[in-house]
Amino acid sequence: MNNTNRALNRVVIVLVGVLLLAVGGAAIAVGSIPTVSGAWKDLAPGVRANLSSFFASAPLAGTTIDWWWIAVLAALAVIVILLLAFIFRQGHGHTGRFVDDAPTSEGSTIVDSKVAEQLVQDALDGHPELVSSHVSTYRVRRTPVLKVSATARRGVSPKDIVDTVETALDSLETLLGHPVLASVQVSGGFRARISSTTRLQ
Repeated sequence: MNNTNRALNRVVIVLVGVLLLAVGGAAIAVGSIPTVSGAWKDLAPGVRANLSSFFASAPLAGTTIDWWWIAVLAALAVIVILLLAFIFRQGHGHTGRFVDDAPTSEGSTIVDSKVAEQLVQDALDGHPELVSSHVSTYRVRRTPVLKVSATARRGVSPKDIVDTVETALDSLETLLGHPVLASVQVSGGFRARISSTTRLQ
């Protein structure tokens, strides 16, 4: 959960993955398949000559520098800037305010995210059916949402975990007198497999 577009993330990952697979596959083929290696050796001089003539076709006035090289460098610079912007946007969905009501004549209500997170975390820490849990706050469509990640112990139904988390969230909602929106993620994983089995009555 962050403020980057999920579809855009997947498109970028797929395109980069396909490009790397294509380059890697071509390199492996050239290095390991004799027919492909021979064909590349025959084609390489012509490819280099065509590229050289292409870049030499648009010289910068009064210099020996080609316009195409400048265009390539500019395109690479734009790609680097976009990638840096994409990287620095990761994780910026976190918010430090869980409740920040508009001021009224009687004042305003502000609740720090750490307060809400710690209250829910304290409520979950005493449950033996949980191997671990983590609570964080994200802003989704300008609305603060708690994300509760819980790892269930072996033998525990995910529904029981959800019920436990919902009880903690209901208590928080009652305490704050404010609606609590939350995303609950229940998982197993390695820590659940090596933990002791717990069965709820």
